[in-house]
Amino acid sequence: MKKLLGSLLIMALQLCALPLGAQQPFLSEPHWTLMRDESSGVAPYETVRILARLHRVPGTPEFDQAAEVIAKRAVESGLSGVSAEQFPIDGKIAYGLMRSHLGWTAGAASLWQIVPDHRLLADASSEPIRLADYSHSADLEAPLVDVGTGTQESDYAGKDVKGKIVLADGVLAIVQRLAVMTHGAAGIVSDMPNQTTAWSGLDPSIVRWGHLDASLPAGFAFMVSRATAQGLRAQLSSGQSLRLSAHVVAEIGPGHWTVVSAVIPGSDATAGEVVFSCHLDHQRPGANDNASGCATILESGRLLARLIGQGRLAPPKRTLRFIWGPEVEGTMAYLSRHDDVRRALAADIHMDMVGGDLFKDKAVLHVTETPWSLPSFVTDLGEQLAQAIKQGAARYTEEGGDPAAAVLEASGTRNGFFVDRTPYAEGSDHDDYDSSTIAVPSLYLRDWPDINIHTDHDTLDQLDATKLRRVALLGAAAGYSLANLDASQAPILLPWLAAKAEQRLAASFERAQTLLEGTDQAAWFEARNLMHQALQREQAALAAFGRISGTSPADLTGVQQGVAQQAAAFTLWLDRLAHAKGAVGAEPGAPWAQDPAAAAVPQRIGAFGPLTYQNDDVLLDRLGRARLGKITLLDGGGSRLLRVQDQGALYAYEIVNFVDGRRSVGEIRDAVAAEFGPIPLAVVADYLAACAEAKVIAWR
Repeated sequence: MKKLLGSLLIMALQLCALPLGAQQPFLSEPHWTLMRDESSGVAPYETVRILARLHRVPGTPEFDQAAEVIAKRAVESGLSGVSAEQFPIDGKIAYGLMRSHLGWTAGAASLWQIVPDHRLLADASSEPIRLADYSHSADLEAPLVDVGTGTQESDYAGKDVKGKIVLADGVLAIVQRLAVMTHGAAGIVSDMPNQTTAWSGLDPSIVRWGHLDASLPAGFAFMVSRATAQGLRAQLSSGQSLRLSAHVVAEIGPGHWTVVSAVIPGSDATAGEVVFSCHLDHQRPGANDNASGCATILESGRLLARLIGQGRLAPPKRTLRFIWGPEVEGTMAYLSRHDDVRRALAADIHMDMVGGDLFKDKAVLHVTETPWSLPSFVTDLGEQLAQAIKQGAARYTEEGGDPAAAVLEASGTRNGFFVDRTPYAEGSDHDDYDSSTIAVPSLYLRDWPDINIHTDHDTLDQLDATKLRRVALLGAAAGYSLANLDASQAPILLPWLAAKAEQRLAASFERAQTLLEGTDQAAWFEARNLMHQALQREQAALAAFGRISGTSPADLTGVQQGVAQQAAAFTLWLDRLAHAKGAVGAEPGAPWAQDPAAAAVPQRIGAFGPLTYQNDDVLLDRLGRARLGKITLLDGGGSRLLRVQDQGALYAYEIVNFVDGRRSVGEIRDAVAAEFGPIPLAVVADYLAACAEAKVIAWR
């Protein structure tokens, strides 16, 4: 068995290195070529052109217009069962663990400076981004007062803002609570920064998207550029009095979210489904974020539907489902209503910003891993297909090779394909799918950075039609591969996946070595824990392949044993290194071993879903702002690691995901420590205690 396993692993490693046919072992060369040649970058580019004309705020009439566009395009693309469903929202209705938001209808809105001179500062009819989401109606003339960030009481010391308009660059919802609700200001002018990158602030003409708290009964905000705000501040600091005229027609109240869905039917109704997801909302223009993802999953569906309809591809075994809705909120609403779909889903392909031109948007496409709480082979699949496109593009750009293999679009660039694999990152609908109570592993495709995200500069001309075509091909190939995966592919795929697992174990070993510091027993424990958790992750990913493919446990055993042997060798080397540095004993004990809190075992209770959403924070809702502020993990005060890397939200997401009714607090601590870095047990226990107060978990 060992000799056979060794031969298979060598074969798999050789296969991983092949320059040609790199889409294998998941997809045959003929199938790849069919999809490649049918794919288009023009089709998604033109869909983005239409969507980018609409201010697609959830729960608004223009979002519904965007949904109509998608539904019509889906029918034209040959998808079946196209449906546009409405989900009521009123700030109280819950979808799973998520509380719904409110609807918003905005009409005319303008902001003028009338003293000392008369000039237009913002007009939402021509640029909807200028009016912050969930602004209330207003019609007034009032002085402008500079309050700095406007997010702390000291910003208002000695300033009378009652009935006036404040100029602030802090988080809008916080400014609204302090300036409007506490100190009586009428409204806000904001140049609040967000989504900061290395390029932030270099272009002072950018106007950013802002959001007020819809649950608050008053306040409006106009967004201006940094250059405009600096000019206003300069006038105020010189002693000039500025008077503004604000006019807003808007209404906040009950409404609905609209979610569009469609399918390519599978041949086996019992085999489950693979979902393509995106988010249809965001500000106008919102070309890359996320009209690009919406248009690109549509193109993936179009090319597959056409090839299947022509008989050139066989229908997939599993149904392919496509969903377009408000970010995160639409996913939770749809899965709440369609429990049968939620339970049938085997995998998710999620696209959120996938068309940015590297040299304009600075946008690199990332194939993003699932979290360690949900190990899966889907990332390996996505990475392999991305590398196939990358290699073809590189040969063409460097050597003038086969243009077909480069997957070019005539109206796009001839650039290489800038794509890599990155660890789990939060911030889109994949957070829902990957969460433990839904547990649908996501192949998350995303651009980052994107220097124009959430701004008026996120325009169509920042996109590359060639990149859209490549990502559409990647998505279609991944979806079709997942939809047809079965046990017959195990003899080739299992050793290939095992080779990938061993590569990651080697990378974990390198990381584990950096944790060893002299004779520190705790550091030795952390290094060993990392290897242990990494092995658990790889074993679970192989088991996940077995479940979706129908591979027998017996066929998995030999491969899993080989991976375990490699992990054992790495652990032995760590022990030798620790002993060489002066550590003593056969193995180190857990630093938390004597802490009574470590033995407690939590289990999830109540509705499904993670704890944070676009407009809802479950702990904030259930515990209140004062209690939330005392949770060590969320304020970053638990350790230097949390403060420096700002990882609190990631730890929080995974801590709850690892709650399964079997793991103790100590074991959960070890799981997240391996994934993100060592963390004190007390910080994990404190967060879980808050979750118990909020009735998200219960103690066994």
